[in-house]
Amino acid sequence: MIRSLYRLTHGLWRRDRERRWRRHLERQGILSGGAIQFHGNPPACVNHGRCEFGAQCCFNSFRIPHNLTVQRGGELIVGDRCFFNDGVNICASLSIHIGDDCKIGDMACIFDTDFHQVTPDAPARRAPVRIGDNVWVAANAMILAGVTIGDHAVVGAGAIVTHDVPARAVVAGVPARVVSTFDAHQGWIRT
Repeated sequence: MIRSLYRLTHGLWRRDRERRWRRHLERQGILSGGAIQFHGNPPACVNHGRCEFGAQCCFNSFRIPHNLTVQRGGELIVGDRCFFNDGVNICASLSIHIGDDCKIGDMACIFDTDFHQVTPDAPARRAPVRIGDNVWVAANAMILAGVTIGDHAVVGAGAIVTHDVPARAVVAGVPARVVSTFDAHQGWIRT
């Protein structure tokens, strides 16, 4: 009896928490195609543009909260069943698109802008970022403005991606370079 009472109260608490976070996201103007799961701390969201998440996305954040920022005129579009681990930092000033079934590791950063000038004679760079389906971005990786990552690719831990990554490639290093390629049929989903 105690076990069933625990299950009932825990289930009600979890559903209430999910409803509160859905309302919070709606107030921020963040749209979702279905249930979004939050384990631990919710993401810190600043949305002044367009922000959409697909169905069954999951945020895991027990140690470090996520930071999601969409600046005025920017867009962040995330596909279905994407997973975001602790401390992911995403800033969209122009456009960031993340495909279905992607896994983004601890402390990974995805930026479509340099935020400020690098040299006095060049404006801050802004360019769209595209991440294909079933991509794994490992812990502490950084994806910078103008990068396109192909389907099924893997970005190694700590890599800084400054150029496009082909589909079914593994990249690592600073700056990231292709270290191997692999075969995977189009319907394969990473577990």
